[in-house]
Amino acid sequence: MAALSAVAVAVAAVTPHAAPLAGANAGAVTLVGFLGVAAVTPALVRIDLAERRLPNVLVGVAAGAWAVSTALRVAGGDPAQAVTSLALALAAAVFGLLAALAGGMGMGDVKLGAVLTGLLSTGDVTALLAFWGLAGTLAIGIAGVQRFGTRSRRSRSRPAADSAPPGRGVPFGPCLLAAFWCVVAGRSADVSIDAVVTLL
Repeated sequence: MAALSAVAVAVAAVTPHAAPLAGANAGAVTLVGFLGVAAVTPALVRIDLAERRLPNVLVGVAAGAWAVSTALRVAGGDPAQAVTSLALALAAAVFGLLAALAGGMGMGDVKLGAVLTGLLSTGDVTALLAFWGLAGTLAIGIAGVQRFGTRSRRSRSRPAADSAPPGRGVPFGPCLLAAFWCVVAGRSADVSIDAVVTLL
């Protein structure tokens, strides 16, 4: 959690600051949302890997941090950004619900994906495309590795007792969170590099 909090602070430090209204600026608003996700990331990953579920209480902590950051945007004089965040999160929830109805993801994944989309929507569209593209790529890659490993074990002997039973699939929550933090860290690095180039 400390490493993720450090990434969140770094992103907040390089976020361009808007003129503060009611004490809120863009860096502080970004930090609130990202720290909320950092606080629950380790537990969400651990539980989803072990039990294939994302507890509502933990997803709710991330959602609460996103709600606070969205309210701070409105208080800071940036209601358009707050509306964009809400609209894109709603769109992610609708598409996620359709995927869940088709059996492609769980409802915890739908809720977490909507919250993370809302938090990333304050950047550009490429951040959202990178987030969802990377999350899907990670899930497909993990599924391929699992399938190859299971086939390899079966060809040598009977399956190991610790292998996932057929039909359990890949937990998508860790893929969403890994993609989220990769995009956040990448955005921070991009802004930092641009700042250094500007100074030169």
